[in-house]
Order: sequence, then structure tokens, then C-alpha cells
Amino acid sequence: MLLLLVVIGGVIGWRVYAKRPKNAALDYKTETAARGDITQVVTANGQITPVKNVTVGTQVSGIVIDVLVDFNAHVTNGQVIARIDPSTYEQNISSSEAELMSAKAALEYADLNYKRAKELLANKLIPPSDFEKTVVDQHQAQAVAKMREASLQKSKVDLERTTIYAPIDGVIISRNVEVGQTVAASFNTPTLFQIANDLSKMQIEAMVSEADVGEVEEKQKVNFSVDAFRARQFEGTVRQVRYAAVTNQNVVNYITVVDVANPDLKLRPGMTANASIVTAEKRGVLRIPNTALNFRPPPNAVIKGKTNAPAGSKGGRGGGTNQFAGRGGAGGGGRPDREEMRRRFESMTPEQREQMRAQFRGRSGGAPGTGFGGGSFGGGGARVSTEGPVTRTVYLIDKDAVGKLNPALKAVTVKAGISDGTDTEIIEGLQEGDVVVTGINLSADATTASARPTTPFGSPFGGFRGGGPPRR
Repeated sequence: MLLLLVVIGGVIGWRVYAKRPKNAALDYKTETAARGDITQVVTANGQITPVKNVTVGTQVSGIVIDVLVDFNAHVTNGQVIARIDPSTYEQNISSSEAELMSAKAALEYADLNYKRAKELLANKLIPPSDFEKTVVDQHQAQAVAKMREASLQKSKVDLERTTIYAPIDGVIISRNVEVGQTVAASFNTPTLFQIANDLSKMQIEAMVSEADVGEVEEKQKVNFSVDAFRARQFEGTVRQVRYAAVTNQNVVNYITVVDVANPDLKLRPGMTANASIVTAEKRGVLRIPNTALNFRPPPNAVIKGKTNAPAGSKGGRGGGTNQFAGRGGAGGGGRPDREEMRRRFESMTPEQREQMRAQFRGRSGGAPGTGFGGGSFGGGGARVSTEGPVTRTVYLIDKDAVGKLNPALKAVTVKAGISDGTDTEIIEGLQEGDVVVTGINLSADATTASARPTTPFGSPFGGFRGGGPPRR
């Protein structure tokens, strides 16, 4: 029975294959090379923080008896903002004063003994050893008196520290203490307040990927947005790119500090900024969509003249072939399936994903923050290195043949410049008005043909490669 079903399926598949269209008509998607602006950016996320943020603590322990400021309060340098119960430290001062008086009395007695022993020694009434002992006693009394005096000064300093002052002019952004609360400064300094010096000047500590940090420099322009004001674009300037790496789950990033003006105080500490660092910007340059750089014609395309990037070739930087482009972006040509590549990417560890992103950027110059660093799978978005132009291959179509089925294509080698993730600058190889191919629109016949078996061994059961519908 099973053999009979296989035979019937083979016969049906052969008949369908024999009736297939011999050459499916190709309807190309096209775009015209035109002039416009290109802005290449590196994306990064980070938190907004005050430029100067001071944590106010206490060096003495005790019960908080007074809190004089609250959240958002404006304070000045030297203003009293809290007090700790001073009773214990006042008693320590009294005790230190009494000990100092006792030490001074002992010093007076030692001085008298020294004078008396000195006179007796001059009259040879005592041996030298007795005189030397009085000298040592005098020195010890002097040391004890200094110790007691220092102890008194320390008690006075501790008493002064029971009053908490604002160390800078600014705004209270955090208050971690209440009246009646006991603070202990035995092992570490407890945090009472956080004061931001000037909220009109903020900064972003953005995390830039190691694959992009080479393009980020000081004084570059930064555009960013925050979730609280999604329709508004804020601006900043790169102030510092730190050398120290920050590693999280085997992903290496570098902190980039961005200065931000906040005159209307809309930006608040702790907000998450989605920043775009402008690494290159050009006006009025010739540009084409990135999908044109990734397009490769299918095997049944008509190629006019010789081409240095045939369909299905491995290519490279010179040929501009995107090894990760799926059938949707390259129009066929034997590339890996988009979903297959997506599943393969999602099954990788974070370290493997970052290595693939870096490798992909090195080969095709992908844009940050998308897929493998160059748009989605097979979706373009190539970002060319700012170190210099690279050679790519695009396919032109005759202007008179636009809209016709199966027009002849011509491969042209171009020099590509910077990219904004959607369009790429063309430095050499094209002229304004040239029509480039970006993809394929499948006609009704081609759609039907693509759903039918492509080999005589296909079957309606989908059990043979190339035949029947895909397995569900």
C-alpha cells in the first residue's frame, strides 16, 4: 500500500512538473539614484545623571533630631540641612576637659620635681640617676597633657559634626533619613542626602559597543530621546570616551560621556536616553537604498554584458555579497533562508552573537542596533566603514525598460561611502537618475510556479526535496 502511494505521488508530481511555466517572468523593484543627505550614526543607551552629584553622609552616630530640607529643595553651600542629637558628644567634651586639667596638674608637679632635683644635683646632694628620672617624668607629663588636649579637640569636632551642612549649592534629589532615625557610622558612612549641583547641565553615560567605539570621538554631535518625551529630540555633545571596558554577559561596551543642556529641567536624573551619535554627515550626495547593494539576480535573470558578481557567488567586499542575506533581500541566488538564519542566531550565546555582529560588520559594514549589525536578515542596512570607501556591485536596468517583465540587467561596480542604515552614499560608478534594482516583485505566474514542485521527484506529500508544499 505504501509503495502504491509513493508511485501515485511520483506520477502526479511528474505531471505537475511537466506543465510548469518554463521561465517565470521577473518584475524587478527599482529605485532611482538621487541626491540627498546622509547621516551615519552609532546607537547607544545610557542613563541621564547630573554632572556633579554629591552624596552627603555623617561621620558620627546618633539619633536624627531634625531634618530641615526635603526632596527638590534648593540649598546653598554651608546651609544646615539636618541635626543629630549632640548630648553624647557634649558629655565627651566635659570628660575631655576634666582629663586635660588633671594632665596639666600632673605636668606642674613634674616641673616642680625637675627644678628641685636640678638644685639638689648642683649641690651634689642626689645621684645623677635621680635627676634623670625627674627629667623623664617631666617629659611623660608633657606627652599626657598633649594627648588630653588632642582628645578634647576631637570631642569638639565630633560635636560640630552632629550638624549636617550642604557641601555645595544644588538641589536635593534624594533624602534617606527621617526624624527619630538612628544612624550608625561605626563601619561605613550612612547616606543621608544626595545633592545635584546644577540640573540645567546633565550628562549621559552611554554604553557603546566595542564594534562601534572606534568611530566615536570627542565633540561629536549626539541626538537622543527619552520615553517621557517621545516626540521630542534632545541634543548633546560627546565629552569623553573612556578606555575602561564594561563587560556584561561577555558583551564588551565602553562608557561614552555626553554633555547635555537642560535649561527647562525636563530631563531628570535616572532617565534612560536612546542616543544616536553622529559619526559622519554629508549633504547633497548621490545615494541609493541599501537593498540595491545587497541584491543579487536569480539564475533566470538576463544579464547584459559581463558581470563581476554573478548570482550565487560568494563575493566579498569587492563584490558586495551579503553572506547573511536571505531570499527576501537578495532575490534568491542560493542564499540561506531568512528564518533559518534567524533561528540560528537566536540559538547562539551572547558572546557568539557579538562575535557574529563584529564579523558581519567587518565583511559588509552593518548598521548598529539591527540584526547582525546590518539591518534585518537580508534587509540591507549596510553601514560602510568611515576609514574609506569600499567597492560594491549594483545592478542597473535600462530606463526605457522600467516596468517591463524580464528586462536585461547590467552589473556596475561602485564605490560606496557612508550609510545611515537605509541609504548609502555612492562616491563613484553611478550618475543621478540611474535606475538600480532593489528586489523582485513576483508575478502571479511566478508565484504559482514557486508553489509547485521544481523537480520531477516532488510529490504532494512534501517528502522529497524540492517537491510539494513545505512541512508544517
